[in-house]
Amino acid sequence: MQVRHHLAPDQLLLAYFLYQQRLILFALTREGLSVHEHADGVAQLEHLFLLLHAHLQTDGWPDPQQPQPQQQQVARRLLRKLYDLLIAPVAALLPASSGSLTIVPYGPLHKLPFHALYDGSQFLIERFQINYLPASNLLLHLHTLAGRTTTSTRPPLVFGYSQQGQLQRTLDEAQAVTELVGAQCYLEQEATIARWIEQAPGSRLIHLATHGHSRMDAPNFSSIRLADGQLTALDVFDLNLAGCELVTLSGCETGLALSSGGDEQIGLERAFLAASVPSLVTSLWPVEDNATNELMKSFYEHLLRGESKVQALRAAQCRLLHGTSPAYTHPYFWAAFRLVGDIGPLHQYTPKVNL
Repeated sequence: MQVRHHLAPDQLLLAYFLYQQRLILFALTREGLSVHEHADGVAQLEHLFLLLHAHLQTDGWPDPQQPQPQQQQVARRLLRKLYDLLIAPVAALLPASSGSLTIVPYGPLHKLPFHALYDGSQFLIERFQINYLPASNLLLHLHTLAGRTTTSTRPPLVFGYSQQGQLQRTLDEAQAVTELVGAQCYLEQEATIARWIEQAPGSRLIHLATHGHSRMDAPNFSSIRLADGQLTALDVFDLNLAGCELVTLSGCETGLALSSGGDEQIGLERAFLAASVPSLVTSLWPVEDNATNELMKSFYEHLLRGESKVQALRAAQCRLLHGTSPAYTHPYFWAAFRLVGDIGPLHQYTPKVNL
């Protein structure tokens, strides 16, 4: 009842649970709760995940210079089967076009881009605004967290580190975001852990364009590479980022986490949420530099027009999907990023540029 009270009229919350061999889907709207159960759903999920993994490992990530239609077809067939298993049972409850879906995954589903599921004619992101929560009860706290104000006068904060020139487009990305949001920007050797820990508290918007490293063996040591070492999840836990409205981690695999007992997610996302950040943009796999650069610029352009965070990310992803490059229509290029947490617009920010 408490969660339902916080849902918008056009919002559907889908929470998943895996028990023994059963896949259980809870569909919650303001009007009520619907429960759907698939007796052998776990086995089907494992089979589809293996196929998806084998497809990517065998064929490799798509080459943007040489798009292959066959890769597109294989990916869409697998994503269609996952749609049939995970979304089709509640198709009658889906909101009207451009409505909101909030996804609460479970277990291995935390690594699945639900926004890239395919219904046979469209990807979910083409129809809906989609955000993710690590647990349903987080919805109860997001409105309070997102509405906090800060007396800090610090501008947005952007860090860019190319790892000795290996990720050159990260610097282009950092500079483009800096120009858009009027940020304080630190690049290369200036992008240090000490400077980030000093500057981040009080910054209302934070963007980190650098390499991410996921540690499933020790998830609290999952990290973001800066000039003088690894900024780990443990480092973030020790900070108070209350007043920050959005953190974007545009590196590889920044959204991966270890599912511990009770399906608690341990990793960078959990650390930032624990530090009082209401909204995160993170990635689920190794991202392609050029596509990421385009996506991030488009995301901030839409955000600074007053669109909500979830609308802005959807628009940026659809821009790649329907853009001039045929290669970028493959989900690999646009579906890695997801919005975790609050979906609303920025409250405390006035654009520095005429967009």
